Amino acid sequence: MRIYNRLIISLAIALSSVNVFLAFLGQADISVYFIVNAIAYLIITLLFVYLNPKAKFALNSLSSIIFVVFLVVVTMEVIEILK
Repeated sequence: MRIYNRLIISLAIALSSVNVFLAFLGQADISVYFIVNAIAYLIITLLFVYLNPKAKFALNSLSSIIFVVFLVVVTMEVIEILK
């Protein structure tokens, strides 16, 4: 099995299990889903460092976008708490 297939399978299993777990807990806030999924995505992509440069560049670009949105969501939550 190629490494990118392992990455896709790992992401699919991890993100769906995270979503099922959050749904089982009765979580209704979409920002919690995004934050937990973003953290899981970033951790899993950090574990797969032996990809070809083209795939690594695409993953790093997507990771940076997800991280920026993650920071925006967390900032909005902190502002909501401080109000």
